[in-house]
Amino acid sequence: MGRVKRSRWQANVKSLEIINKARENITSEDIEFLKENYTSQGGLLPKGFNGGSFFTPTHVAKFIVDALQIPKGSRVLEPSCGSGVFFEHIPDDCKITGLELDTTSAKVASMIYPDAEVITGNALEHKRRDYYDFVIGNPPFGETIEVEGRTDFETLKYTKKTNMSKGKSEFAFVEFAVKAAKPGGYIAFILPMNFSFAEPAKKVRQVMYDTCWHVATVKLPPTTFQYVGTGVATQILILRKVTPNAQKIRAHPEFLRPYNFNGKRKIKYIAKFFEGQTPAYMAEVTDIGYGKDGKSTYDAKYGTQLDALLDDFTDGNLVRSSLYPHVPSWMNRGSINGYMFFNEDCEGYRDAKRSYADGPYRWNEITLGNGEGRSWDFTWQDEIVTEYYEKEVAS
Repeated sequence: MGRVKRSRWQANVKSLEIINKARENITSEDIEFLKENYTSQGGLLPKGFNGGSFFTPTHVAKFIVDALQIPKGSRVLEPSCGSGVFFEHIPDDCKITGLELDTTSAKVASMIYPDAEVITGNALEHKRRDYYDFVIGNPPFGETIEVEGRTDFETLKYTKKTNMSKGKSEFAFVEFAVKAAKPGGYIAFILPMNFSFAEPAKKVRQVMYDTCWHVATVKLPPTTFQYVGTGVATQILILRKVTPNAQKIRAHPEFLRPYNFNGKRKIKYIAKFFEGQTPAYMAEVTDIGYGKDGKSTYDAKYGTQLDALLDDFTDGNLVRSSLYPHVPSWMNRGSINGYMFFNEDCEGYRDAKRSYADGPYRWNEITLGNGEGRSWDFTWQDEIVTEYYEKEVAS
């Protein structure tokens, strides 16, 4: 067992000693220890649902919550909540629900955050649909999960002989989030890179394409989860569930692209997106705040690269609306249902790497058009959602 794993194991052993105490004997120091040190068993065990769970660095969870600008009073769901690292950053008066399969992690979350509703059990069996304003988290990766009987999940395959529906955890959790979020609600997950163009993720990409607006995709460096024993490449995907009044429409049929850096050429463009779809915002963080050696790279003046990206979400779209419109990555690899993801051989990535050499890289990719009509309108989506709920109230 390596040094990092040994340290985590010892911290978890002490955590178990704390949660086995009588409730009246648990001190504020105990609660703080749990908050700072408990990391469950992700990466410590070779197999199983929880072996694929890697607890999220606090500043990454904070970035996601801050980027979403969650209003007070919102209904927030974390469907694989662990010890509740995302809870820490959600406004106090929000109605927080956490789902957790591991009984120990669920108990820790309940102890640290007594005002949250923490439900122990399989998230995919949670029955609330079209309910939550925000569904956020870091679902387990690469695990085979099972639900008894037939389901309405496209990402789960039913076997009559066993009467079980099975599928990959990360795909099923994204589909679950889409079902649980209310129309106009947001979904923000940390996901493995195999979502981008891999064949096994085709079904879930289609689910997202048919049900959601894309908000942002942020690639994280392999060092993000090294403190819990994995160097898996991950990305943050932020979506917004479309309202029923939003229709898919054809994008502008052509646009201009750079060609050999002198002159331009027209590109024929056959694509459909939901009304209100903004340009696809893409970014890559190259420094998460600590290096491979574990030493901090935090800048006292500027913070981390996540802090720099946060401005793009909280400045009223000034940066996002000003980024250069690039040829969509999906045109070179895969089909349109992969428009929410990018690859490093795309024009936008290469240009951003030159423009933001120190990182983070960021750029826009064309969706509905290059400024034609409302294709670059960052208010249209909100108007559609507002119109939907005004009609709901009126009826």
